[in-house]
Amino acid sequence: MYGLVIVDDERELLEGLSAYFPWESIGFSVLGAFGDARSALAFCRDHEADVVLTDIRMPFMSGLDLIRELTLLGDPPLFCIMSAHSDFDYAKQAIQYGVQDYLVKPAGFEDIKAAFGKIRALLDGSSVAVPVAPATEARNPLVSQTFILVEKRLSSCTLQNIAGELGVSASYLSRLFKEETGQKFQEYLLAQKMAAAKRMLGGKVGYKNREIALALGYQDTQNFCRTFRNFWGKSPQRFRQEMEE
Repeated sequence: MYGLVIVDDERELLEGLSAYFPWESIGFSVLGAFGDARSALAFCRDHEADVVLTDIRMPFMSGLDLIRELTLLGDPPLFCIMSAHSDFDYAKQAIQYGVQDYLVKPAGFEDIKAAFGKIRALLDGSSVAVPVAPATEARNPLVSQTFILVEKRLSSCTLQNIAGELGVSASYLSRLFKEETGQKFQEYLLAQKMAAAKRMLGGKVGYKNREIALALGYQDTQNFCRTFRNFWGKSPQRFRQEMEE
C-alpha cells in the first residue's frame, strides 16, 4: 500500500474522501486527512507520504504553497490536485511543480480511480532500480549539487524543484548550468535519461519498455519510445535486438 495524505477545507468532502472512498482497493492507505495545508505540511515533514491529494484555495496556506514547500523535502511525495477552480494559471503552476494530475470538483469515482491508477503505475515503476552514471564534478558547487540531485532522482527531478532545494531561482540555476557545462539543463537531463534507458535495455534483467518508461518518469510508453528513437536513431526494440545478435 502507498501512503496518501488528503488536504481539503471542505469538511464533508474531506470526510467522504478519507473515510468512504475505497482507497485500499486501488493500492492506497490514508495516512492523514487535514482541513488546512499548514497541518498537512507539519505532518508530511514527520511522516513519509507517497502521495498528497490537495485542494488549492484554502485559508492561511494554499495547496500550491503546500506543494512548493513539500518539493523542498529530500524525497518529496507525488501530488494530485482536486479543485473547483480550473483556471489556466493554476494548472500552469501545477505543471511547473510536477503535479501528476489535476481533477476538477466534483470529481467522480472513475475520474479519481483513473488518476490514481496512473499515479500508482508511476510509483510501481519507481521501484525499478535505474542504473545511473556517477555524478560529475563541476567548478561551481551549485552545479555539482545539481549533478548529484539528478543522479538521485532521475525520474522526478525538474529544474524548478532542484533550484528550490538549492535555494536559488530556476532562471539563475539554468544560466549557471549553461555557463558551466555548455548544455541547457533539459538537454543534460534528457541525455542522462536516455543513457540510463540504454543501460537498462542492454542489461540482463530484461526490463520491458513500459517498466523503463515509468522508471524514468515517462507515464506514456509511446512518448518514451519516440524520445529514445529521436535521441539514439533507433527504437528501443531495435536496440535490444542488436544487443542480442
